[in-house]
Amino acid sequence: MKASLRLKLIIGFCVVTIPMFIFLMYNNYYAMKVVRTQVAQSNKNLLSMYMNQIDSTFEAIDHYLYTFILKDSDLAIIGHTNQNNNEAVIARQRIWNKMNADLTNLKNANMLFVYSIEQHDLLNTLFISNSNESLRFETVKSVLNRYLQDNEDVGFMDNRWRLIHRDGEIALIRLVQTEFNQVVGAWIDVSNLMIPLNFLDLGNDGEAFIVSEQGVPLTELSIEEMNKPDYRITLPNEEDLFSTLSMDINYLLVGAKSQYVDIYLSILIPESTLLQKLPYFQRLIFIIPLMGFVILVFYLIFLQNILLKPMKQLITGMRRIKQGEFETRLNNDKSREFIIINETFNEMANQIQGLKINVYEEQIRTQQAELKHLQVQINPHFLLNSINIIFYLAELNKNDLIKKMSTHLANYFRFITRTNKSIVMVSEEMKHIENYLEIQQLRFPQHIRYKTYVEPGLEEAAILPLIIQPFVENAVLHGFQMGEEAFCICVNVTRSKEQPDKLYEVQISDDGRGIEPGKLLELQQDSWQSDSGDNHLGIWNVRRRLKLHYGDTSQLQFEPGHPRGIIIRLVIPIG
Repeated sequence: MKASLRLKLIIGFCVVTIPMFIFLMYNNYYAMKVVRTQVAQSNKNLLSMYMNQIDSTFEAIDHYLYTFILKDSDLAIIGHTNQNNNEAVIARQRIWNKMNADLTNLKNANMLFVYSIEQHDLLNTLFISNSNESLRFETVKSVLNRYLQDNEDVGFMDNRWRLIHRDGEIALIRLVQTEFNQVVGAWIDVSNLMIPLNFLDLGNDGEAFIVSEQGVPLTELSIEEMNKPDYRITLPNEEDLFSTLSMDINYLLVGAKSQYVDIYLSILIPESTLLQKLPYFQRLIFIIPLMGFVILVFYLIFLQNILLKPMKQLITGMRRIKQGEFETRLNNDKSREFIIINETFNEMANQIQGLKINVYEEQIRTQQAELKHLQVQINPHFLLNSINIIFYLAELNKNDLIKKMSTHLANYFRFITRTNKSIVMVSEEMKHIENYLEIQQLRFPQHIRYKTYVEPGLEEAAILPLIIQPFVENAVLHGFQMGEEAFCICVNVTRSKEQPDKLYEVQISDDGRGIEPGKLLELQQDSWQSDSGDNHLGIWNVRRRLKLHYGDTSQLQFEPGHPRGIIIRLVIPIG
């Protein structure tokens, strides 16, 4: 699949279209970023100009308040004289008249006042408002009076404009404390500062408003969600020109901070108005790859009929030939090139079929010869071991055992002579193993014992002759050692637990010395060869014979015994 022509065509198309799509997306993103930056910079400059005008108002009021304190001597009179004294009453009237006269010349100021900290007395001017409501005037006086009383302990020496947000009143006040324990101040409605911004053309959904440093909107907005008491606006950082605000639609947020008070002049500009025709280009950018994909589908269908389908037929034919189906032939195609290819394929298939039959027959003859050679190769190996046992018995003058040994040895060679064929029954092979183990038991009557078991129904199952012999022989030679406990060898033939109808298992186990982990790992490897040493010639023969006769169906497994010894398992097909 990774190297298919169809996949390569798709990858080639993606290699061409994806970079183009990414470039178009980046170009669109860059264009929107430029528009946002330019609009934000323009509005930032405009807001900064308005804020500078408002800051100049704050500065003018600051200047007025300090001048008023220094030049007006009536403040000293009302500060040192009883308020009911005629002189104090006249002084209060002069201050009230002067502040009312000066109020009309102070831009954006709604009210001027003088507050006596000791006497908790508030002297204020008229309240200049767009709605000349006396009820609101009383509310403003009440809010201001309570604010001043609540902050007497804190003091009024911070030289900053303060924000009041109480009882529905949102205002800025400036407080300057005199040496006569008085506070002279000015009140500005925040809504007054919005008058210049109301003339800005921000579109149907655009908004201009004032927000505190904590992100609390201080003026009414047409967006209902932003009028909630707990709503906070995330203002752009000082290094950023703007930030994006997501509501029902996306907005561009631009702000300018005052130098005298912690408020921002801010505007919200809808991106749909800002970007105008750019969304159409965005849709076009998404449509282009979609159109390319549709074209690719039709192109692949066209290639499927004239190129991919004939190639798939050719590949399928080659795979069937590889799997041994040599009668496979291809039909002629409409294209001249594929007609030549198919005719050449069919001719080659005819030749391969003929050659394969000849090679297969030759391989069978070779394998049969090799199986016989491997089988005969074990005979002198066992004969040498048997003669060696008789030699040891002769040294011990065990004549009766030598007779029995000779009888069993004769039966063994009679079995070898009779089994020139490549297959015997399990019962015959197990009888041969019992003869060998009987010989070993005669040699060491108190130290060797054995057990054999064949599951009913497997007595006549086919098995390669002398396939169990090398493992039993190795168990005696390498696992047996003289000790207080007898050495035990068990040979069991049972059906496989995984596939009882198809496989049976021959298990050879002992309780001897076992085998080193490194050598056990070496025997478990399928790639193990006879060049590991002559001592393992019999094991190599068994592995080779199983491979030649049964292929991958058979298995030869080694594992450590419990608590000691070794277990060998032969998994053989039932046949």
